[in-house]
Amino acid sequence: MVTARFHGPYYIPPGDTRTITRHTVYAGTSTGRVKFCPYSVVDSELLAICRSAKALTTNMTNPFAVASWLHLVLARCHPFDDGNGRMTRLVASIPLLLAGYPPISISLNQRGVYFQAVNEAYNGNHDPLMQCIFDGMKAAIERVEDLED
Repeated sequence: MVTARFHGPYYIPPGDTRTITRHTVYAGTSTGRVKFCPYSVVDSELLAICRSAKALTTNMTNPFAVASWLHLVLARCHPFDDGNGRMTRLVASIPLLLAGYPPISISLNQRGVYFQAVNEAYNGNHDPLMQCIFDGMKAAIERVEDLED
């Protein structure tokens, strides 16, 4: 895993956002090209996301809904040059952990369903992403239980 690297002649320390590196990020999807949050506003977006997440987790009634929302807004912000998916799943696990659930776990064989669920959440339907998070959690628990046998 790359935690710090050189980009051309410049060293990029871990944790520097795209506001510092000034990289614009696009992703190709089956429906076209998606442009992520412009680098000039990444830090202010992260601040707004953190404030909203704190408010949502304070009086949370559905940790899966909060995790789905947090996952979506962080993924769409895409604040770093590398590691956004891992960081997004880690941070989106916080509401689940606060509610006593395990963290988000998405296996490789869930990857297609996971990406489709993220796209559906972007279009307003968070049910598939919440189900994907739940299914991944259930599968991870089963794998751990299998280790005991």
